[in-house]
Amino acid sequence: MAKSILFGAVLLAAGAAVSPLAASGGYGGGMPSGGFGGGIQLDDYAQALRLIHHEKYADAIPHLERALAARPHSADILNYLGFTKRMVGDYPTSLAFYQKALQEDPDHKGAHEYLGELYLDMHDLVSAQGQLAELVRICPSDCDERNMLTKSIASYQAANPPTASPAPAAPTASTPSGTN
Repeated sequence: MAKSILFGAVLLAAGAAVSPLAASGGYGGGMPSGGFGGGIQLDDYAQALRLIHHEKYADAIPHLERALAARPHSADILNYLGFTKRMVGDYPTSLAFYQKALQEDPDHKGAHEYLGELYLDMHDLVSAQGQLAELVRICPSDCDERNMLTKSIASYQAANPPTASPAPAAPTASTPSGTN
């Protein structure tokens, strides 16, 4: 019994730490959905974040989709949908979700960081650097998202050095045909 109470307290604390929405009762009142047993419930967004934390990206997607249905203009939910889609390898859908997140909040630091990382996954260094420039604009002194994308770009560049263009071939003397 003591173990289940302790486990429940840990889950409750984890849910509150994962999402202030879970601690405040979800998205606009009522009990959040997504039960854990033991009377503890988390909303779909908090459940998705918990799954993402455990790298269960595909499992998080349905929770994020339900959360988006309840809050269709949430840049945070759109950003995490982009992230989970990227982590399962669905780059086109990931790109669309990041773009929607930035339509809702053009200065969403997380969406700029993750979009830059998606561009690196797609081998588009120039576009990734464009997202870094946006993060420099949004947080000129420093921020975690800017630092993470800077490191990701540096790692990408180290792993993918620019290839030198081959030097043009030197002209060769040719012998006229028929002469030896």
